[in-house]
Amino acid sequence: LNRGGETMMLSLYVDDGMCASSSLALYDQFLQDLSKRFKLSDQGRLAWYLGVAIDYDKEAGIVTMSQEKYVETLLERFNMCGCKPETTLFEPGGHLL
Repeated sequence: LNRGGETMMLSLYVDDGMCASSSLALYDQFLQDLSKRFKLSDQGRLAWYLGVAIDYDKEAGIVTMSQEKYVETLLERFNMCGCKPETTLFEPGGHLL
């Protein structure tokens, strides 16, 4: 959603949702409008969403997303904890955008 230079993004999966906005006023208005039709709960700052750990460094303006815990759980489930790592085509520290 782009409105008057303000941006908001929404991700929904079944009954889990995540919202990011460049404007607190836009975010508050969106939640107010949505809560008129649906039961909502604001869980505060996002730390975990759909198996992805999310961390913020506000001073540096960096959001870090990691599936390390999820991958560790899969490796344990399939008895692969002792497997050797393999390089990938993506450069370490690279940026998607």
